Amino acid sequence: MKELGLRGLSHNIATTFGRQVLATILNLLIVVLIARVYGPEGNGAFALALLMPTMLASFLNLGVAPANVYFLGSNQLTVRNLLSANAPIFLWLGAIGSAVGACLLLWNASGIFPGISPLILWFALAIFPIRMLNSYLHSLFQGLQQFKPYNLLATLQPTFLLSLVSGLALFGNRELVFLVGAEFLSQLFVLGLTLRWLLPFLGPKVKAKTTENIAKKILGYGWKAHLSNILAFVNYKADVFLVNFFMGPAAAGVYVIAVGMSEKLWLMSQAASTVLFPRLSQLSADENKRKILTPLVARWVLLSTLVATLIMAALAPWFIIWIFGLDYSGALLPFWVLLPGIVCGAASRVLANDIAARGLPEWNLYTSLFVVIVNLIGNILLIPNYGLAGAAASTTIAYSFNFILKIFIYEKISENPWIDSIFIKPSDFKKISIIFRHKIITNNK
Repeated sequence: MKELGLRGLSHNIATTFGRQVLATILNLLIVVLIARVYGPEGNGAFALALLMPTMLASFLNLGVAPANVYFLGSNQLTVRNLLSANAPIFLWLGAIGSAVGACLLLWNASGIFPGISPLILWFALAIFPIRMLNSYLHSLFQGLQQFKPYNLLATLQPTFLLSLVSGLALFGNRELVFLVGAEFLSQLFVLGLTLRWLLPFLGPKVKAKTTENIAKKILGYGWKAHLSNILAFVNYKADVFLVNFFMGPAAAGVYVIAVGMSEKLWLMSQAASTVLFPRLSQLSADENKRKILTPLVARWVLLSTLVATLIMAALAPWFIIWIFGLDYSGALLPFWVLLPGIVCGAASRVLANDIAARGLPEWNLYTSLFVVIVNLIGNILLIPNYGLAGAAASTTIAYSFNFILKIFIYEKISENPWIDSIFIKPSDFKKISIIFRHKIITNNK
């Protein structure tokens, strides 16, 4: 137990899961508040204004954040090493992204973002480098397995933004530029806290490694993880795009509800993966512990997601109609069809983190590419004949293939039997009972 660090791991997963739930609620409150105060037009304009900085930060980060976690978790590099190498990478990518955004706005701002003031778009572009820098710096806390500041920073940004938006609404301000300014200030506020909280982890100055070589190592690992994440993003959104193409916006609007509800079932696997990745990187010199830990977490994530899925499947008819209305009752069938794929996706995410923690992110890239092709072909074949259920079936097939491939790859590189990552073992209950007994004793002291 102590050797595996299951108590600390379970605590970090629980707190990270709690943070994700809280952040989801806060972001929902922000969306509802903006939608009600600014109306559909203002809500849509705000979303469009933030689209460019969000896309630039997503596509130009080059996987620096996961690389930071891997090299820091595996003790190959220090926080100082990574900061010294992250700085020039950030400056170059920030300059490129800002230049791309500026060229687009100078070329045809009104055509790309009709109805939105160029001043607002320029202001929104300034959010891009801050958002990308925050993602780089936050990954250092994850790599250090310092999940208290990591989770706190992730909740402070939406909390601060909600406070600012509430203040604007209270004083009757309806100007979009102030709304974008609130987003800018919330990102800047979190950046200031992040820099302050990182200072104690810098450690003493030591003989510096060559920054250029470190940057090459970071980018050499990061681009593979980055492309894998982009392909995963494409895989998540391909069905929505193709539903809109074959069936129109109304059908896409219904399908988005089914997808959004089903993906909320990934919160536990996302929390487990966030905590597990640096821990597995840390165990790079202890294969025996890693061979025990990964399948243990994978099978319990699989079981917990399955239980949550069955509960949601039973509640869905009431939940969809009560929350979204009768117009969205068509989301029920695709939601049910998506659920097996969601369960498979939860377990495969855990195995993907083990593969990445071994310094082999390219294997996740290869599987992501194959899965995207399967999903695209499936959607093209099934949507015209089976509608939304066909899109959901294609996605479930793709996620299932992803799980099978991850199981196969993980078995080959770890030499663990595939069955260990799926089925609960009797010894698991003893480990869990020890964790709970320890927590009860600790709380009573």
